[in-house]
Amino acid sequence: MMKPQHLLCTLTLALASVGAFAQHAEKCEPVPKEEWRPQAELERKLANQGWKISRVKITNGCYEVYGRDEKNGKVETFFHPKTLDVVTAPK
Repeated sequence: MMKPQHLLCTLTLALASVGAFAQHAEKCEPVPKEEWRPQAELERKLANQGWKISRVKITNGCYEVYGRDEKNGKVETFFHPKTLDVVTAPK
């Protein structure tokens, strides 16, 4: 029988690892790289809307943007690489 403190520690580690390996549900359909609009264009578009961008990376075929929106709210948003439209997770 496992001691309560060992069980608690095991459960805590298990829950932490689930978050670490969680996948984003947002996904863009495959688009050839030559059809992608430049990352700089997305950054300019968002800056003109008042966003402060701290990082942009590619995740699941989308541009994933981290930063703050025009209301200074923290954001992590996905954009389609060809249209630069916001991509939302399927429900």
